[in-house]
Amino acid sequence: MRVLHVTPCYPPTWAYGGIPRVVYALARAQVSLGMDVRVWTTDAFDAVRRAEVPAERIEDGIDVRVTRLGSNRLAWRHQLYLPTSAPPLKEVDVVHLHSHRHLLNWWAFRRARAAGVPVVQTPNGTAPRLERKQALKAGWDLCFDGHIPKGADRTVAVSKAEVRQLLALGVKPDNIRRIPNPLHLEEFEQLPARGSFRARHGLGSGPLVAYLGQITPRKGVERLVEAFAQDLDGATLVVAGAPRGMALPTAPHVRYTGTLEGPDRLSLLVDADVLVYPSTDEIFGLVPLEGLLCGAPVIVGGDCGCGELIGEAGAGLLTQTRDVDELRAHIRVLLRDRARAGEMVARGRRYVEAHLDPVRVATQYLDVYREVLPR
Repeated sequence: MRVLHVTPCYPPTWAYGGIPRVVYALARAQVSLGMDVRVWTTDAFDAVRRAEVPAERIEDGIDVRVTRLGSNRLAWRHQLYLPTSAPPLKEVDVVHLHSHRHLLNWWAFRRARAAGVPVVQTPNGTAPRLERKQALKAGWDLCFDGHIPKGADRTVAVSKAEVRQLLALGVKPDNIRRIPNPLHLEEFEQLPARGSFRARHGLGSGPLVAYLGQITPRKGVERLVEAFAQDLDGATLVVAGAPRGMALPTAPHVRYTGTLEGPDRLSLLVDADVLVYPSTDEIFGLVPLEGLLCGAPVIVGGDCGCGELIGEAGAGLLTQTRDVDELRAHIRVLLRDRARAGEMVARGRRYVEAHLDPVRVATQYLDVYREVLPR
């Protein structure tokens, strides 16, 4: 089986959120199943830099092809990825599109259709017109790739919440498959020593509450910071991520670190006494699950797919994301009742290992690919 993954961002790009992590974990697992795996991506990296990677490389058995962006600034500020080379579709059995509303998908979809190559798409929550620039997104859908979720041979939802999103957009129920995102479990086998993040950032021994992820209006960081307008048992809030489309809110006892990568990222999760992810319209949410693997009890928005997963696992507290008082109360509960917090973490780890193992997820995708191959 020869699959081409199409994604605007891929490691070492971490500032763009969870999709690079998802594609990387899935691609590595597919290689372990004996598949021929290719990736077409861009040199996007962060607000000011491009990824310093070759145009072609073999990494972990994955054939990675990188198209240079026409503008790094447009990619970061407006998610307008301008590829300057064509998708490598030669000798590909299936094209797997990731995310939505970017020109790589538009180009790859058109070329795949012309070549008779089946297409699978995993929007990962990006199919609806959420958050900012809704009028612009409507225009984009009209002119470019609004038809792709309905036109793909299969559209994969990562949670029940995303199934509902896709049905509302008119995707046929028979074309929807539900497969969770994989976690790169090997990354969590050897964790940093507890206390290393505190020591490096001079945080002392008081309680540490963390948020890790992009800082956008939908992520709920403003409400989390507002919860720290009152003292929370002497806790410090560490917010790690890149702001996009909003100013950074301030309050006492709040620290911003910018994007954390590699060991720094894991050391924050290991040191966190509580990890809060108060996002709305979050159809999956990798960060809370990664936090559980690092021993951090979690609080997540209860009205989305992320809450669906954490609730199913019994692995954290769910909050109404606009209720700051409830969020503050939940943080106090987990800071004070460490036995209950530890039980949630243990249940979460068992859930992740049972359901989100990359090889298990890759096998489910292989079944979908086989469904769409010409008979």
